[in-house]
Amino acid sequence: MNDPDAAPGRAALPVRSLTFTALFAVAVFLGRLTILDGTSLSLVWPAAGVAAAWFCGTRNRWLDIALLAAVTVVVNALTGAGPALLVGFVVTNLGQAQLFASLRRRWFSPGSGLGTRQLAVLLGTAATACAVGTVGGTVTVAAAGGEPSWLGAAVWFTRNFAGILLVAPVVLRLEARVHVAWPRTRRGRVELAAAVATSCLAYAAVFWGPAGIPLSFLPLAATIWLALRFDTTIVVVTDLVVAAVTVVGTFHGIGPFAGIHDEAARALVVQVHVGFVAALGMALAVGRDERAVLLARLSAATTQAQQARAEAERSARFSDAVLASVGSGIVVADPDGRLLLFNDTARAWHGLDADDSLDPAHHADNYHLYGPDGVTPLTPGQIPLLRTLAEGSVSGAEIVISRPGEGSVPVVCSGRTVTDEAGTVLGAVVAMHDLTEVRSREAQLARANAQLELHATRVERLAEASRAVLVADDPRQAVCEAAIEVAGAQAAFLAQPDGAGRLVATAATGMPDGFRLDLDVRRDTSLTLSSYLFCEPLFVADVAMHPQANARLAAVGGQVSGAWQPVVDADGGVVGVLCVVWRERVARLDPTTAAVLSGLAAEASHAFTRADLLRRLAQAAEHDPLTGAVNRRRWDDLARTEIARATRSRTPLTFALIDLDHFKRYNDTRGHLAGDDLLRAFTAAAGAQLREVDTLARWGGEEFALMLPDCSAADAVAVVDRIRAAVPDGQTCTVGVCEWVPGLDVLAVDAAADRALYAGKATRNTTVVGSAEPVTSAPEVFSL
Repeated sequence: MNDPDAAPGRAALPVRSLTFTALFAVAVFLGRLTILDGTSLSLVWPAAGVAAAWFCGTRNRWLDIALLAAVTVVVNALTGAGPALLVGFVVTNLGQAQLFASLRRRWFSPGSGLGTRQLAVLLGTAATACAVGTVGGTVTVAAAGGEPSWLGAAVWFTRNFAGILLVAPVVLRLEARVHVAWPRTRRGRVELAAAVATSCLAYAAVFWGPAGIPLSFLPLAATIWLALRFDTTIVVVTDLVVAAVTVVGTFHGIGPFAGIHDEAARALVVQVHVGFVAALGMALAVGRDERAVLLARLSAATTQAQQARAEAERSARFSDAVLASVGSGIVVADPDGRLLLFNDTARAWHGLDADDSLDPAHHADNYHLYGPDGVTPLTPGQIPLLRTLAEGSVSGAEIVISRPGEGSVPVVCSGRTVTDEAGTVLGAVVAMHDLTEVRSREAQLARANAQLELHATRVERLAEASRAVLVADDPRQAVCEAAIEVAGAQAAFLAQPDGAGRLVATAATGMPDGFRLDLDVRRDTSLTLSSYLFCEPLFVADVAMHPQANARLAAVGGQVSGAWQPVVDADGGVVGVLCVVWRERVARLDPTTAAVLSGLAAEASHAFTRADLLRRLAQAAEHDPLTGAVNRRRWDDLARTEIARATRSRTPLTFALIDLDHFKRYNDTRGHLAGDDLLRAFTAAAGAQLREVDTLARWGGEEFALMLPDCSAADAVAVVDRIRAAVPDGQTCTVGVCEWVPGLDVLAVDAAADRALYAGKATRNTTVVGSAEPVTSAPEVFSL
């Protein structure tokens, strides 16, 4: 193949090398613009991704090395780097890029596309190369007189890793001219526009929305939408744009990460965020692509099976024609029905030659002629030869030639009379066609049809089960129900690790009431544990006889036969075992059922991941990220609900506002991190004094809101005084209490509690009981 950088009749022009040189120079310059104050460490480093892509396809190795070194020296020198940094940066950047390219060539499979395995290779090579680069960078900073730190090393690693993860795939795809599968339908284009618009709105809300509201989870929804619905290249480019917006916004003091005062910590958090978003988008996109490929292969296999069936039918018809013309038995008789001629095939079937002296009435006995059942002898009127003489022609008459000790030959007979020019019958000719192979093919075709129908039915059941699992509120229970359906079993359960070294049942269907699974991963013996530990599917026809079977578990479930299918996540880790229980013996697990259970386990893994992600998103949307208490938004919903309940039941309901005294002074003297620790510790201490029905919410800053159902103001004073006594680290708090009055809304009660709190701030370390009615006299004060 000719080098695309070469031109006939003159020296090759290194276009690729020069192009990457320019890209690398721009990337280094942009990275140097983000140097952290007082350090030689850049906030971002897109040059890592450009260099990695550059050396993955280098054609002029030494020229590219020289160009990379030159650009590194020139740009870093122009932006203020000293000699030690210049040498260190050259060696570090070059070594990192060379190592990434070398590992990628060793591990990456060309032509296989960006699948789950290839994404793992990309992450692994990037992590390895960046780890080596981090060591080199840390040594460089130390050599230049800087003070190395773990935080600085972490920033170095994450910024280079993010640069490779975000930039390298885009550059490599552009260089390879990977086809982008843009939506072809109007609906698809509208959906893509909506997804992009949603992503823009999400990032606008995060970076330019109201301050203090935790909205950083919003872009994840747009990323998941794009990854699950559109081409991987679109997702990769979108991740790069999103990362650029995030980094630039943070660098200019905008967005949720700008509030991190330490610059190195801020850089680390930003790079981890963009790297996580990029990895999540690519993982979902390639997982979707692989599922699409599997479905296409399944469709192709079904089409091939249908073609094979049609070919078998055509082959059968062709074979019938060949038998009729070549392998047929021929019988010739005179007008009286006396036999004149057998051909070789007829002679072999009957074991006798034609006997013209034999009375036609004895043909059936002498030549072993039976009806289609092979048992009932033919009467003279049923013999095809005599029927032909009587009727003039016979077609499709089936009989069986069954010689004792020789087996049976099913044949179909067709005959016509032979006449002269005057119409006088001269005799009859009957052709007998062997149906043995036809019957065999029909039986095989019937079995194939039955197998295809069974396969299609199970695939359809798997598709229905997969849809049910993906949309179920409880995917684990849905997986068990689907397993029973597709396997024709009586029960199923799902065993998963509890994080404490034990394997427990998280869902079960068809098991007896009170069923409980609790296995010690390191000590117990069980087929469920064996499948989990070795990530191997198992089938046991006789569970009671197996040496690894848990006799108690088998007895409780009434298990006779069983199948165990590991549930594996996208990283190859076992997240559970799906156990199928038959209470009648199953001799073998057919391949189709095994494949269906494997497919169901794969869908289960995706469903678990989706359910866990939705749970985390819901948790983040309703709880304060620092203390874990419910946030203001969730508080408003719960307060309205409790007021409605108190209105119906006519029970008391009390609200309180809690303010930590002198919190600003605490922050100023001990630091904001200590202040955060105090807020978390107070939340835990206050929660220990509350009932399960009570609600503690972070109201804002050092203020908390408390809701006490079925509790009067007098009872609430005792509760909040216990909370005041439990404030950690010798600190105090002031509390405003107000009992709800029927007919008032949340805002009125909160305002009354706030007035009481304000009154108490005059002395601090006080509980003040306020009234929801207009304040006409000084509130009652309780002090320690």
